[in-house]
Amino acid sequence: MRHGGGKASLLVMIRSLRLGVVPYLNVLPLLEGLGTDYPENGWVAATPRRLAELLIMGDIDVAMVSIFEALLHADKYRIVPGAAIGCDGAVRSVALHSKKPLREISTVLLDRASLSSANLVRILCRELLEIDPGFEISGKPFAPAFDWKNDPHDAMLVIGDTSLAWEHAFPHRLDLGTGWKELTGLPFVFAAWVTREGLELSPEELNAFVKARERGVANAVALADAYVLESGHEWLKRESARDYLTNAIRYDFSNRERDGLMKFREKLIGNGLLKSDVAEPVFF
Repeated sequence: MRHGGGKASLLVMIRSLRLGVVPYLNVLPLLEGLGTDYPENGWVAATPRRLAELLIMGDIDVAMVSIFEALLHADKYRIVPGAAIGCDGAVRSVALHSKKPLREISTVLLDRASLSSANLVRILCRELLEIDPGFEISGKPFAPAFDWKNDPHDAMLVIGDTSLAWEHAFPHRLDLGTGWKELTGLPFVFAAWVTREGLELSPEELNAFVKARERGVANAVALADAYVLESGHEWLKRESARDYLTNAIRYDFSNRERDGLMKFREKLIGNGLLKSDVAEPVFF
């Protein structure tokens, strides 16, 4: 996969930050050329949940973490503006896959890899579907080979490549991006670059993430094609990957995305999923 490269800039000679990245297709446009400023030997690839743990412990400096983590520990983190992983309608890779009609679901198995989506699906179950199922967390992140047909749960909340692999497998499905847009009319931000407690970034360091996003969005089709070729996923077709990176996922983090973020915070508090006295998120 193309993450850029080339001769290190003066910025890297001054300070090399430890980055936490997510090994999903949708993150690739945010990494395009980022290795020029932050060498890849300082990157750690893990699920959003694991990156949040590493960030809170100070083992990494900046990470692409779930927006719920950023809200939960808003007093410790600062959010890097200008680049995020989100949607404004259907997202495709975050969905509630169900063996029963959606309003008949009584048990949901949540993907262990998820934080934001696990809370978003609780909100959508209550406010959109008007159901109150029981929730459990999977023992490990879902993989496409998971035997969901013999699992006792009615539905599975799945994110990332596995959700794309299962896109047409279940008889019933709720795309969480679609559900959020129907409920609020706003975009949703799933993950963003967040810094560990006490870390200050210079304008040049912050701009490196925006420049990577701009390069990635411009090269999204090539990134999708390369991923299909290198991943070996038989279920992922080139046209599907291209559509996903160019139409489903949004990488901006501007005013409308901030409005969606604050609406999510409001609904988390209203549904008892976040304490009412938690600090508001802070942006650079």
